[in-house]
Amino acid sequence: MSKEKKSLLVFYGITLPASLIFELLYIFTKSDLFVSLLMWIPGITGIVCSKVFFKNQGILGFKFKIKPLYFILSICIPVIYLVLTYALAWVVLKDPTTGTDTLPKAVLGEWGEGIHGGVYIAVSFIPLLISSALSAAGEELGWRGFAYPVLEKEFGPVKAVIINGFIWALWHLPLILGGVYQSNVNIVYGIITFFVLVMLVTVIYCWLRSISGSVITAILLHAVHNELDQLYLQPLSSNEKVPYLAGEQGIFTITVVAIIVILVIVVWRKQKHLSNASVLPD
Repeated sequence: MSKEKKSLLVFYGITLPASLIFELLYIFTKSDLFVSLLMWIPGITGIVCSKVFFKNQGILGFKFKIKPLYFILSICIPVIYLVLTYALAWVVLKDPTTGTDTLPKAVLGEWGEGIHGGVYIAVSFIPLLISSALSAAGEELGWRGFAYPVLEKEFGPVKAVIINGFIWALWHLPLILGGVYQSNVNIVYGIITFFVLVMLVTVIYCWLRSISGSVITAILLHAVHNELDQLYLQPLSSNEKVPYLAGEQGIFTITVVAIIVILVIVVWRKQKHLSNASVLPD
């Protein structure tokens, strides 16, 4: 068995069972502590596996010295597919009807009383992005920092993306079935559309990770996605039909992401044709 396959078996063999324990603890207790710990299981396992199997190879790609374009893409891509599709859903459903001034109270409860929505967004965006990035890093250091480069070297980019995306989607499944994550739609519809969206966005995550050589792009993309979707756009949506159209199970969002993925695949194929180098150093 190759070193790559052995490292993947260890990584997934630890990450998935350990994650399931914390997912069940969160489902039964609703304690945010278990969510915070859960988010870092892939990252911690990935860090340990990188030290054991690929010592001094810089496999995790934790570097900030990359082209500014990659940072810009990491921020702009989730802004495009989320803001655009939520806006379209709101137009179709005539929602939200009360404007952004409802956002502070929706997020902060009584502490948000009397705070102007625009002021709240302007003041909170950077602190919430930092907080979101700290959580996202726990996942991305595992999924895209460690697992994707090893998968790519062992199976090639196409199979690597499919495996990476499927297991990432599967990792969320207990939370969806337990009714504590993305539970505002019919469960069958929700599971199907969630898996489709995750498989699609994984192409974007892995592409940015591959072309930049840095996991920071995936962390930033993940952080912006979570902040916009969970902390701004979902709380603004009062119509119960919005999740069917926009967000991680929304058909509008899936459609726009699919278009972006087609463009990414075209660009990535050209880049791979020009350079056959793997993300994982030899």
